[in-house]
Parts: sequence; C-alpha cells; structure tokens
Amino acid sequence: MKTVATSVALAVALLSNMATAFWRLPCASPLLVERADPIVNPGKVAGHLHTIMGGNGFGFEMDYNQARSSTCSTCSVKEDLSNYWTPNLFVKAKNGSLHEVEQIGGATVYYLQRRGTPDEKLRAFPKGFRMLAGDPYLRSYTNNKEQRAVSYACLDYNNPEPETPGFPTKNCPNGLRMQVFFPSCWNGKDLDSLDHKSHMAYPDGTDTGKCPPTHPVRLISIFYEVLFNTNPYKDQWVYGKCPFLLSTGDPTGYGFHGDFVNGWDIDTLQKAVDNCNADSGVVEECPYFSFFDKNIQNDCHIAPRVDEQTSGWMDKLPGCNAIQAGPANATPQSNCGATTVIGESKKAYSDMSAKGWSYDGCAIDKLDSRTLPIRTGDNDMTIEKCIDYCVSNGQTYAGLQYSNECYCGTSIAADRKGDYLCAMPCAGDASEICGDGQRLSVYKKGLDKLPNTPRPNKLAPVITPTPQTTSTRIPATSTVNYSTLIKVTPRRVPTDIPAPLANWVSKGCYLDQVNPSRTLPKMGSWGEKITNSGCINYCQSKSFKYAGTEYGGQCYCGNDISLGKPMPAANCNMACEGNPKEMCGGPGRLTLWENTKAIRKTRSIPRIARSFYKRGAWA
Repeated sequence: MKTVATSVALAVALLSNMATAFWRLPCASPLLVERADPIVNPGKVAGHLHTIMGGNGFGFEMDYNQARSSTCSTCSVKEDLSNYWTPNLFVKAKNGSLHEVEQIGGATVYYLQRRGTPDEKLRAFPKGFRMLAGDPYLRSYTNNKEQRAVSYACLDYNNPEPETPGFPTKNCPNGLRMQVFFPSCWNGKDLDSLDHKSHMAYPDGTDTGKCPPTHPVRLISIFYEVLFNTNPYKDQWVYGKCPFLLSTGDPTGYGFHGDFVNGWDIDTLQKAVDNCNADSGVVEECPYFSFFDKNIQNDCHIAPRVDEQTSGWMDKLPGCNAIQAGPANATPQSNCGATTVIGESKKAYSDMSAKGWSYDGCAIDKLDSRTLPIRTGDNDMTIEKCIDYCVSNGQTYAGLQYSNECYCGTSIAADRKGDYLCAMPCAGDASEICGDGQRLSVYKKGLDKLPNTPRPNKLAPVITPTPQTTSTRIPATSTVNYSTLIKVTPRRVPTDIPAPLANWVSKGCYLDQVNPSRTLPKMGSWGEKITNSGCINYCQSKSFKYAGTEYGGQCYCGNDISLGKPMPAANCNMACEGNPKEMCGGPGRLTLWENTKAIRKTRSIPRIARSFYKRGAWA
C-alpha cells in the first residue's frame, strides 16, 4: 500500500521529469541552399540566402499538404516532414572577397516540453502552422525577449567561454554554433500573421515561464542549432574584428533568425508531446517515431532553381545584401541587378547522347566492395574523359566520383542504385557533375527511350528505432545554453613502413580542406585498392615529397603541405580499402607521409575548387 509520502514523491519525480523532457531531432545536411522563403516571400525569389533542412516537399510556395507530400527528409523522423531554415554564414577576407563558410551537417532541432505550470497542457503544432523567430534587420542589442532568444556558442573545447548575443570576439577553433529559440505561446486561432510573428509570443522567461493572456495556448518549444566550420579562416581576423557575416549582410550577428513550416503528422507529434518524457534527449527513445534510412536522409535534396553563384569566392553576397553594420536597423535593398527569376531545376547530369551514352542515375559506392571495379583519376576529369577511358577498356558503364575519380565496369548491382545525391562539380569542367563522396554519377552505353531522364524520388525505407547509449542532458533551469555531444573513438595511425620505403616517415593526421584547394593536389591511382604503402610507392615514382591517403580509398601526392595543418590522430579513422588493419585518413583528413630523402622538385598541379550542386553554383 502506498503512503501519502510515497505518492507525493512519485508526483514530484514525474513533474520534474516532465519539466526537463525533450528530444533532439538531427537533420543530417541541408536540403537546399537558395534564396527561397515561402513564409516571407511566397512565390518569389527571397531577399537573402537560406540553408534549408527538412522534407523535399519544400517550395517557393507551399502549404501543409505539400509539406506532407515529401518523399524524404534530411531530418531523421519519418513522421516529421517539416522545414527548418536560417540564413547561412559567409566570411569576408582581408582583400574584401566573400566566401561561404562550410556548414557542419545540417541542424539539430530541440523539441522541449517546457510548461508554465506543472499541469499546463502542451499542444502539437496545428496543420498549416508556420512562424518566424528573430529579426533579420537588427544590428544592435537591446536585451528584449526576442533578442535573448538568439545566441552564439564559440566552440573552444580547451578554453570554453559563455555564449554571446552576437558574433564572438575571438576565433572559434571547434566551430561557431548559431542558435535561436522560437516563441511557444500561441493566440489559439491564427496559423500565421502579417509579420509571421504576432500570432506567437514568448513566455515571461523567453524559453521558460508563463504565457501572456493574449497568447494562452502553450505549444511544444523548438530550438535550432546550426554549426559552421569557422576555424579555417582564423587568419582573416583583423585587429580582433570578426570576419564573419550572415547572408543578410549582417556583420554583427544580431539579425540571426529562423523559420519553421509545420509538416508533422499531428497525431504522432501530440502523442510524443504527451508521452515521450525522457530527459535524455535521445529521439530514438520515443516509441511513436520511425526513422529514415541514413543514406536517404543524407542524400535527400532539391535541385536549385535560382541561377546565381552561392558558393566559392565572390565580390558580393547573393541578392541585394550590402553589408550594413548598424547600429541602426538595416534597410532592405533592391534593384542591384540580382536575379529575381525562378527557373527550371538544375540538372545533376549532362547529355552524353552524342557519344551514344545515357545517364543512369546516381549510385552508391562502397570502399570495401566497389560498384565499378576499374579505376583511374585525373585532376582534369570530365564526364567525356571518363567515358572515353571506359570505352578504351571495353567497359559499358562509366561512373564519376568525388570530382576527379573515374570508375568503369560492365554492370551495376541493383542494390547500388537509388535516389542518391551526386552534387560535386567535375574537376575538369565545373558545369558538369562528377558524383560525390561514395556516390557515382553513372552513364551507360546506349540510349534509353527517354534519354538522360533521372528516376523520380521514391519513399525512403524505415529503420526500426535503436536507442543510443550516450546522451546529453539539459537541466530544467537552462536558458538557451545547450551543449552538443561529440564522441570520437581514437584509431591508430600506422607508422610501420616496409623496408624499401624506409626513407618515408609519418607526419600523422593532416587537414585536407578540399575547398578552395587540396593540401596535396595530385590524385594517384595504380589499378589496385588503396593502401598507405601503395600510395607512397605511387608518389615516390612520380618524384613527390609527400603522400597522403584519405577517406579510406584515395591517394594524393604533392610537394607542399602549407594548405593543411596537423589534426588529432582520431580524425584519421577510416580503414584502408586495401588493408583494413591500416588507417587511410578520413573525411577531409589525410594520413600523411613525407619522403626525407632529397628528391627532384616537380610543379604542383592546380585543383579546381569544390562547390556544391545543392548551392546552385558550379560556374
């Protein structure tokens, strides 16, 4: 029989757990980077660039039904086909040129069960609901609720510092995390409003507390984290001045904002709000959710429709977005010559019918079992050059990968084909697409009845949830100060070299930032699976001083490593495809070797910079 004390203790524990309950929704990558905003600029090219996550039903105009028509999402939960977007980040170099900053992943969206009182009813977002948080025109800080909802975390694991309301005043070695908390108090009747904010209000504590009488209905709270790799630009700081700016032309950071269009299955979201009360943040612990296959999640995308440069070095920001530092609010700009045309979707393939070949889609590749077995590489790779190479070897399939790799074969297994993303421009012709990381742009000999027509999107498979074993907890008193858990398993970087190559020594794990140029420019291929000794042999035969293996199955050579820098050994954690006992670098990381014997100098080979098809710029 329960005592009164026991019942009270159980009630207190339950309410405490509900107060700290949340789940963390991971969005693996951007769906699209484009000047599109169906909330503020429906049916038009938006004023500034956004990085957009979520379902591929996204469009320049969209409603709830269109969101629900998505066939995939870059976010993990299948029942959520919402879209989440923010402005993206640029760097202004010392010479005045601008370049987009690499986005690490997509976003993390927190769903938090924050109540004003223990018995307050939390509701799911209704059908057709949308909202905006933040103000893109702000250039100064006045410490109101809306501005307290925006924050920046300058990640420095060796010297952590408090979050700031605007851009940081120091370099962030481990990245800059941009954050925005959305209002959670609804007026109970309007799904949107003229300014896209008035139908919502913040509680009295911004992210906690009671709702005002004008907005009495409490909705589930959401909070965005978007991470950017700012450290490569640490030498662009001038006298302590931050070199970064938002795509709105904001160099202060005060104008950061976020948009949300609801695409949830409402009943599922309400069940999760009512019953998924764990404080671990692990989304897989909620039994009402099913999950997209991770390959489909990573590859879900929409082709750009606005024909303008959005990546690489440029003289001005996309759109009419002059840099305005304030402190007065920025003023909208127009008539600057930026395009306002929504065109046809960009194609991820090229017409090869003149050669008697046709596009056969984007296929997945695996390092331990290549989709197409014959391989070569060239820093001037094009689709035509790869097809010619495959023809000369009597092969009927040609596949291009990672901008400068070419593979050939006579067939492709059915399980390697699918709706994957090939988005990297060819090294020899930036107007063509040459695959992606472990993705092949495939062409086959012969012409289809409908040549060069890609397959339509299909529904992504569902994976049974598997609870994670690690988590990060958010205390009930937290006020927009959330930590991101990064767990890395160290792997050994091999230092043993066969006797004939004893003049080569390990330089450890090294950065290969890829964009704008590779640390080692010459790609090596010799007809065998990649190993460290094989790569060293190849580079030595070409009289290069340095050899580096990357991504488990790539070899690069060069004579200068000034574009790279030492990285933690744990970053080089991908097994070599030719010898799984060795480590051959990682994503953007080289297992680097140096020839200590004097060698003849050779001219470095230029490398065309990588840019992203998702961002619509390959010219």
